[in-house]
Amino acid sequence: MEEIKTDVLVIGSGLAGIIAGLEASNAGSDVVITGKFAIGMGTNSSLAGGFFAAETSSFSKEAHLNETLTYGKGLNKKKLVKVMTEKGRIGIEKLLEYGVPLVEGKRGYEVKGEEGSSQLPGVIMMKALVDRIRKSPIKLFPGLNIFELIVEDNEIRGAFGFLRDGRNVIVYSKAIILATGGGGGIFFRNDNQKSILGDGYAIALKAGLPIFDLEFVQFYPFVLAEPRLSSIILVPPFPKEMRFFDAQGRDPFEDSEIKGDYHKGIIFYRDYLSIRLYEASKRCDVYCDLRDVPDWKWMRFPLNFLIKSKFPFRKRPFLISPAAHFFMGGVEIDESCRTEISGLYACGEIVWGIHGANRLGGNALTECLVFGEISGKQAAQYAKPKEFKLSPLMKKKSEKRIKEYLKKKKGAFERPKDILREIKDLAWKYAGPVREETGLKEGLDRLRYIEEKVERIYPEELKDLFLKKDLENISIILKAILKGSLIRKESRGSFFRKDFPKQDDENWLKNTSYKLENGEIIISHKSLCHSERSEESFNITTG
Repeated sequence: MEEIKTDVLVIGSGLAGIIAGLEASNAGSDVVITGKFAIGMGTNSSLAGGFFAAETSSFSKEAHLNETLTYGKGLNKKKLVKVMTEKGRIGIEKLLEYGVPLVEGKRGYEVKGEEGSSQLPGVIMMKALVDRIRKSPIKLFPGLNIFELIVEDNEIRGAFGFLRDGRNVIVYSKAIILATGGGGGIFFRNDNQKSILGDGYAIALKAGLPIFDLEFVQFYPFVLAEPRLSSIILVPPFPKEMRFFDAQGRDPFEDSEIKGDYHKGIIFYRDYLSIRLYEASKRCDVYCDLRDVPDWKWMRFPLNFLIKSKFPFRKRPFLISPAAHFFMGGVEIDESCRTEISGLYACGEIVWGIHGANRLGGNALTECLVFGEISGKQAAQYAKPKEFKLSPLMKKKSEKRIKEYLKKKKGAFERPKDILREIKDLAWKYAGPVREETGLKEGLDRLRYIEEKVERIYPEELKDLFLKKDLENISIILKAILKGSLIRKESRGSFFRKDFPKQDDENWLKNTSYKLENGEIIISHKSLCHSERSEESFNITTG
C-alpha cells in the first residue's frame, strides 16, 4: 500500500480543480491533484466552448445576476449567484495571468486561439493551465481513482483509491477539495468525457453528505448522433445557413419562439430546444444541414474543427440529437465553498445551488473559475494550522475497505462492459429530456435487476475493478434521479414531466435532498429559503 501526505488534496483536474490547486499552492500549501485519467485533458473542461458569462463593459453584474436567477426558475441559492456574478470579472483577470487567451464579448469573455485555429477552446485553455501547474510545486497523480473519503468525527482525514496499475493508495490530507465534475456520462447520449460518471456525488453520499436537486439535468440540443462519430456538440457561432429537418422533411423548430436564432436559443432556450428535438427524434431521424454554408465560413472555428473529420459535413446532412450535458444538482456549499464536513470543500459542476432548475449558457466555466479560486484559498487557510490525524481504528477500517474492493467473490461472472451499456441505455430511455410516471417506475424496476448483476461482478482483471466501481456509482446516482423525478410532479427549467407539463410554484418551489442510508436513497424536500428547513421525507419502493 502506498501512502501519501499532503496539506490539500484536489480530487479532479478540470478547470475548477486546477484553479483550486494553483490557488492553494500559491497560499503556501503542499498540494496533490488527482485525475481518473490525464490531468486536464481527460475532463469536460477540455471539451468546453470556452465562453465565460461575466461582467463586461456592456453587461453588468446586475444583468448577469438577474439572467441567472430567471433561468434558474426560482431554485437558485441567491447568495452563491451573487458571489459568482460579483467575482466573475476578477476571475477572468486571474485566468489571463495564468496564460489563457481571452477576448471580451457582449455578455462575457471567450477563449481565442490564433486566427484559423481549429483547436477546441477548452483544449487551448487547459493546455495553458496544465503548463502552469507543471511549473508549480503541485504533485500530479494522473490515473489515481479515488474510491472513498476518510472522515472521522465529522472531519476530513484523507481518502483512498487505486492507481491504474493496481496499487492501492491512502492519501492523508488536512483538507480536500471535490472538483470531480458532474455525471453526464451515465447517459447513452451525452457530450461528456467517458469518465464523467457521477463519482463525486457517490463519494459525497457515502461520506454522509446530502446531494441536492439531482433530477435537474441539462440536455444540449445540437449533438452529433452519427453512429461512427464522437458525440461532439455544435457550438456557436452558428452559421445563418444552418438548417434542421426530419426524415419527412419537416423542420422540428418551425414556428418555434426562437425564430431561427439558434445562437439565442442555445443561451436561453436549451431546455425547450432539447425537448422539442427529443420528441421529434422519437418519431424519426432528425438531421442538421450545413451544405449551404459558404466556403469562407468553413475556414473559421467551429466549422474548421468539423472538417478535420473524414465525415463529409459539407456534402450531406448528418444525424443530430439532444444529449446529457450538465448536472445542476450536487453538494451544498457556503460562500467559502465549505461543506458540512470540516475540511471538505467543493467547486465546479459537483456543486449545487448556483444554477437552480437550469443553467444559463456561459455560467459553467465562470462557476469553475470563481469557486475554484475560493475553494483553493479557503482549503489552504484551513489546512495551515492543522496536523495530520487518523486514529489507528480509522486507519484499520480504511485498510479493510480497500481489501473488500480487491476481494474476489464466487459466483456467476458478469461482463462489466455489457452492463455499462445496459445502464446507459436505461438512463437515456427513462431519465432523458422527457419523463413520465410509467417510464420512471419501469426504469426503477429494471435498475434493480441491473444492480443484482453488478453485485455478481468479481474483478478478474484490474479494468474490472474500476468498471465495477463505476457501475456501482452510476446505479446510486441513476436511482436517485429516477426516484426524485417520480416524486416531483411538475415541469421546471430543464426538468420536464410529460404528465405534469406545467410549473407548479404553489407545491414545488422547493429543493430535493438525497441521502444514502444503509444503501438506500432517502429523499426529502427543503423549503426554498433553506433557513426554515422544513422537510417531507419519502422512501419509494417499486414492484
